[in-house]
Amino acid sequence: MEQSNPKFRLRLNLFDAVILVLVLAVGAVLVWFSLRSSGTEESAPSARSVQYTILIPRMMEGDSALIQSGDQLEDTVENYQLGTVVSVTVQPAVVQVLNQETRSYVGAVLEGCEDVYITVTTTCTESEDALMVGGGYDIRVGQTVGVRGPGYLGSGRVTEIVRGSEG
Repeated sequence: MEQSNPKFRLRLNLFDAVILVLVLAVGAVLVWFSLRSSGTEESAPSARSVQYTILIPRMMEGDSALIQSGDQLEDTVENYQLGTVVSVTVQPAVVQVLNQETRSYVGAVLEGCEDVYITVTTTCTESEDALMVGGGYDIRVGQTVGVRGPGYLGSGRVTEIVRGSEG
């Protein structure tokens, strides 16, 4: 007796053919996008020096004497290194109060307190949308920063960032 081997025949109807064409088209588009995106070179973050100023408002009068040039600052939450203190500027603490007669806000000196501007220098990595100091701490103007130095800590805002040369 002869053994009959049925021959394999691929029978596609119209629906199967449409699905097969769509799958092949999607695969081709994915391959094209992956090859196109791997050809473009993304810019690596560049290291550069940066100098920024932190305002610690309404610090008790005389406590600013603890902050010295050369102090190493770090973040109070994640312990990132924030940089080295370059200079400290002390000004009287001014608060806004409502003048009842003119119905406007005016500046008034807050007795017993002072505003402390700490200028810090460090190196950072700069990408398209962020400046990262201390290996991952993102600094931006207006951002609140908790700082700790030798014998003191405070919370303030970044008021100014000056980018330096690439290193």
